[in-house]
Amino acid sequence: MSQPHDPIHIGDTLPACEIHITQEMIDIYAAISGDFNPIHVDAQAATASAFGGTIAHGCIPMEPVFQSIMRWRNAHALPRDTAIRLRYRAPSRPGDVIRSEASVRGDRQLDGHRLIEIGFVCLNQRDERVIDGECDLIL
Repeated sequence: MSQPHDPIHIGDTLPACEIHITQEMIDIYAAISGDFNPIHVDAQAATASAFGGTIAHGCIPMEPVFQSIMRWRNAHALPRDTAIRLRYRAPSRPGDVIRSEASVRGDRQLDGHRLIEIGFVCLNQRDERVIDGECDLIL
């Protein structure tokens, strides 16, 4: 793992992380966030929808990316002013195991600070892409 004082190189791979999504996890997130959209918490309504069942809130399958960056930087939080651009490619459901794959794509100076660009993808247990994107870290 890269420590704050370690050199960072384009192509460096971040640690792979994963999350096992459960309906209980989705319900807890709904209670914390106040987002009780039936697509997340009402099995009967969600089954009748185009999704055919409940799906996780969008930030739940992103958790492996957050964990990967924090482990790589040996930190307890993402750096201040972190910017994330992402695309949801497929829903994540209870029973899915979502894992992240991430690597350093860029390293440059911006307004006197170091900007590290991380590219990432989140895949489910069938190796289907559920999310992909980029993350800019200001160090």
